[in-house]
Formats: sequence, C-alpha cells, structure tokens
Amino acid sequence: MATTRVPVSELQIGMYVARLDLSWFRSPLLRHSFLIEQSSQIEKLVRAGVKMVDIDLDRGITSPPHHATDIMQAAPTTAPTSSMKHSKPLAQLNEEYAQAKLAKQQMDQAVQSVFTTITKTGTVNPEQAAEAVQEITIAMRTLTDSAIFMALSQNRADDSTLSQHALAACTLSLVVGQAFQFNPLELHELATAALLHDIGLLQIRPAIVRHTHVSSDLPKANRQEFETHPRRAVLMLEGKRGIEAATLHLIANHHAYLDDSGYPQESRGQFSSDPTRILMVVDRYDELLTGFGGTAPLTPHHTFQRLYQEAREGKLDQRIVSSFIARIGIYPIHSHVRLNTQELAVVTKLHQEQLHQPIITITHQPGGTEYPTPFVIDLAHQAGDPQVRAIETIIDMNA
Repeated sequence: MATTRVPVSELQIGMYVARLDLSWFRSPLLRHSFLIEQSSQIEKLVRAGVKMVDIDLDRGITSPPHHATDIMQAAPTTAPTSSMKHSKPLAQLNEEYAQAKLAKQQMDQAVQSVFTTITKTGTVNPEQAAEAVQEITIAMRTLTDSAIFMALSQNRADDSTLSQHALAACTLSLVVGQAFQFNPLELHELATAALLHDIGLLQIRPAIVRHTHVSSDLPKANRQEFETHPRRAVLMLEGKRGIEAATLHLIANHHAYLDDSGYPQESRGQFSSDPTRILMVVDRYDELLTGFGGTAPLTPHHTFQRLYQEAREGKLDQRIVSSFIARIGIYPIHSHVRLNTQELAVVTKLHQEQLHQPIITITHQPGGTEYPTPFVIDLAHQAGDPQVRAIETIIDMNA
C-alpha cells in the first residue's frame, strides 16, 4: 500500500485515509481507515485534534486540487500530471483484464457446481457453497475491482442464468463490503448470502420465473408466489451446518427496500443493516443490467444512473450506492469509450471527485485509424486545450 502523510487541513472529499496520528480510543470515527465522502468527516477529525493523516494513494485521490500538479494542462504535448503518472499503461490493463476473464471462468465453474447440486438434489451442499465463496474471495484478493467488474459485466444483457446472477451478486457484494471495511467473518456471511439469495426461485413454477424475465406485469397470484422466493431460500438453508443466522437474515430481507416498496411486507427496510442494504444494491444492479424483472437491459453506465436515481427516491441506501459507484466508477477502468471528437479511448484511471471525467488513453483517430503512439488525456483538467474532449458513449469490448 502506497501512502503519503498530509496535514488534516489538506484533506478533501475523495481521499482515502489509511491512518490517523491519534490513538484509536480517542478517534471520533469507528475506523481509522475510510474514504472521505463528506466534509463533516474532516470537521470531526479537526475537532478531535488530528494534525496529520496518512492517505492511501491507491484507493483515493492523491492531492488537493489547488496543487500545481493537479491543474497542469492535460495534453499529449505537455508534461504529465501527477495523476497521469499513476495511470496504468494499456499493456498492464490488458494483462489485468485477461487474468480477470480467466478467473471468472474458474469462478463460473465453482458457482455452477453449487447450482447443479441444488437442481439435482433440491438441497444445498454447504461445503460446496463455502468452497465457491472461497474461490471468489481469493480471486478478489488478486485482481483489481475494475478488472473483475468488467469481466463480470460483459455480455450480461438478457442473461437470466441464476448461477451468473449469483456470481455477480457475490463478487460485487465483496467489492462494496471491503469498501466498508467489513471484517472477514462479515464478508463471508455477506458473500454466502449473495451467492444463495435467489435459490428459492428454483422452487417457483418455471413459467412464473420466465414471465418475470420478460414482463414486469405478473398476475397478482403469480406475483405473490414469486415474492415467496426469499423465504423459500431461508427454509432450504435453515439448520444447515455452516450457514449462520446472519446469512439467513440477509437472504430473507434482500428485497425489503427502504421505502417499503419491496417484500416481505412484514419487513421494514429502513431498519435493515448495512450488509442487507449492500445485498439489495448489488442484486438490484444485476437485475437492471440483465433485464431481470421484465425491464429492458441497461448498460453499466445507465445502470449506475438508475441506481443513483432510486437511492435519491429512497428505495436504496444512497450512502452505499455512492460508495459502490465511487469504487467502480461511472466509466470503470478498462472501459472502451467513444469521445465527442469521435476518437476512441480506454479509461485508465478514475478521479474520485469527478467520476464522469476520468483519465483516458486515446488509441484511435476519428474514422478508426490507430494513433501511432496512444496518448493520455485527463478529462478533468483540459484548461487551454483548443477542443475539450468528453466521453460520448461506452463501446462493447467484445463487439
């Protein structure tokens, strides 16, 4: 972990605090490592007497915006900014993505074996589920969030496979859980719940599940049967060795939205725990991405927009949605994008304070001809450039 020490007066939203110059029991916050998301966090540190903090250079922005290194002109003919120096070269990103795709194949096999057993026997093998969770956890330790996210998200439109949905929910729940500094036990319980949260659908009449995939307008009786799937999943898992009560609680309430628009009706979403709310968010993300529930599939970019809108409306936890988006990015690293100039580029680094303006490497001219030498542009800092570049759309990497 690369860190640097800065005065507390230079902290800003988007920095990731790794250490305080204050003993743990005197800290005004529960954790000594966290992402600065609100100015009130900085104010608490000042009031507590914190003078210096260590910031993690890999997990947040690196320097205040008034520093000269952050306002230098971002153009291929100028010296690179400090943020550009931390931007990974394309060769490294391509290698990371290749490793992520390989890891996804291995995770696919582990998760598919769990669902094959359930389909054949009607029951869950807890040891098999634990092995799948361990396989995913190990992959998450060795891969970047962005690489595994892109490997999971590609070609998911209209993919209603339960095992794929389970893999996505499990992996993304670990991404967000790690952002909230969950301990290993909490992460394991969350990941296990995410893996198994929809197994109750295997006990719902297939025609009802298929109808849900293509239309959100189910007859009332069918809708009521569909909404029993969280409880059915809990009943399948109750009494299983290695399945904790906390995991069952997460599964039972993963549709109990904060505005009480979800189910079961007796659950009150506003009183749910952070792990439950994380499972709600990642489950909803994959529903929107794949079109599960009868809606048209959305791109990852538009899925994040919908999540944010639903959080603003009170359905989802806005704090968790914001953390999820900040962790992955509106335009995630590895995304291939078309610019307003019709040039093609790859997103190579995020700005936590300006997620819609990442650092990109421009690879192709308008018309599709490759540039002899790709060059880096910081979309957030283009002062003085004759033409301001902006991302127009994300391009399917596998098209």
